[in-house]
Amino acid sequence: MREIMNVYAYAQEFKAEMIRAITFLTTSVIMAVVPYFFIYHIIMRFSGEDRLTVGYLGGMAGLILVSLVLKTYLHGRGLSVSHRLAYNTLMGMRKKVADKLLKMPMGAIQRHSTGSLKKNFVENIEDMEIILAHAMPEGISNLLTLIIITATLFILDWRMALLALAVLPIGLIAVYMMVKDGMKRMGPYYQASKEMNENIIEYIAGMEVIKVFNQTTTSFKKYITSVSNYKKYTLHWFKVSWNYMTVYSIILPSTLLFLLPVGTLFYLGGSLSLGTFVLVILLAMSMGLPLMRLVEFLPIFPRLRQQAQKIEQLFTEEELVSGVSQAAPQNYNVTFDRVTFAYDDKEVLHEVSFVAKENTVTALVGESGAGKSTLAKLLVRFWDIKHGAVKIGNVNIRDLPFATLMNAISYVSQDIFLFDTTIMENIRMGRPSATDSEVIAMAKIAQCHDFILATDLGYHTVVGGAGDKLSGGQRQRIAIARALLKNAPIVVLDEATSFTDPENEDKIQAALNSLIQGKTLIVIAHRLSTIVDANNIILLADGRIAAQGTHQELLAASPVYQTMWQAHQDAIDWDIAGRERSR
Repeated sequence: MREIMNVYAYAQEFKAEMIRAITFLTTSVIMAVVPYFFIYHIIMRFSGEDRLTVGYLGGMAGLILVSLVLKTYLHGRGLSVSHRLAYNTLMGMRKKVADKLLKMPMGAIQRHSTGSLKKNFVENIEDMEIILAHAMPEGISNLLTLIIITATLFILDWRMALLALAVLPIGLIAVYMMVKDGMKRMGPYYQASKEMNENIIEYIAGMEVIKVFNQTTTSFKKYITSVSNYKKYTLHWFKVSWNYMTVYSIILPSTLLFLLPVGTLFYLGGSLSLGTFVLVILLAMSMGLPLMRLVEFLPIFPRLRQQAQKIEQLFTEEELVSGVSQAAPQNYNVTFDRVTFAYDDKEVLHEVSFVAKENTVTALVGESGAGKSTLAKLLVRFWDIKHGAVKIGNVNIRDLPFATLMNAISYVSQDIFLFDTTIMENIRMGRPSATDSEVIAMAKIAQCHDFILATDLGYHTVVGGAGDKLSGGQRQRIAIARALLKNAPIVVLDEATSFTDPENEDKIQAALNSLIQGKTLIVIAHRLSTIVDANNIILLADGRIAAQGTHQELLAASPVYQTMWQAHQDAIDWDIAGRERSR
């Protein structure tokens, strides 16, 4: 229950809305009970000496109609207020989840599958609407109404009150058994739901590979199996629950089960007046609807508790602490000082130290897995280091506020991501205040202006989800234009031209070289020909610096670099020979 109550912590600023919703809904339920008093009054007229006139019956009918209209109106108002409260709260929860992800290390985020994160963002939070809009306001209003009716029954005759409530223990046994059974089934059910979500996302994301390699026998089977398992767990759970629901749906509204026969004996024995007997019967009948509405919410609480736990677990994940230093870096030299870093328990960087000076190009090269991209990601604080320090100028990046750090760095990852919006807006994300002409100028420098104009709508062409309407090289050039538009003093290119053809790569390289005046440019490259003019080339091997220097210095002193350079030259010669044969 603690997790569910935590949901209400996000609704604190809307506490007045909750009180209004409960007030409206409680009054609505009471209005549904009021007609029973009018009916009691009519029945007593039949048994008494007072005449039943058309005016009297018309008046009573009018009062009953007014009560029912008020009931409907107040119920609508209450639900309107409670839903406004609910969706404002859900919006706040989703904002908090988004903020949480921004503060979490990438490693912590990657421990969660895309399917589970999507489930938290969409389904788990969406299901909290049941608590906020229905279970709590409607539950409290129906409970208050039941308390009022029960108190009235005890005032009228405590024996009759107990008889009316005698069905509760019987009906609640069925509710308890259903909840207990549901608790056991919930774990496998949510695991099946999680696997289905993950397999659906994987199946859609891998559709190209599935088609090309005809992997329907494995991938499609995996997808179908997970959907089938989810169906099996869901239907079996529902099948068992329906039996319990049938029992309590029949028993709980049957408040006359004991009251009517025993009450008749009391009446015949003279210990109960006719008027009290009739009123008690009518009030007991009025308990059925609020009682069922209250009980309907009980079985959903264990499920919602499980979902609330998933949300709370995300909120308890570790965070990267933003620095608070107001000191501006004296320069934009980037210093790695004896940096050691591990992914979980696997250490991938060992005592790495170097300086990337401003107004120079520093290149990081090495075999795959040597730690090049890890160094770039540590600079932008995707993770925090285990030992050592990363500094900009004289300031440790852990002491800088996130906004200050991000404003200082333009980072182009090898994993290019574009948003499902226009090319213009994707580039403008580098600097939202940029004008159209500034965006176009950066696109020209990044060598993407011509292909943009060749698209259907030019700069207003929507690139599709993750930019899938563009080629890999086109996405990279747009990402470079976005980074250039940001105009940060530190630029990090993590194999940012890997998908670019040689002709455009040379143009982009020339454009980048013209833009490094006063900037610190760090380039991670697998094509060594693109970094031969770098001021400093750092050769990484197994998470350590094997050598560093200019291209000529490394060719003269490093056997590893010599081998890499020769392999690169052989690849170029092979590519040229292949082109000549194709002519």
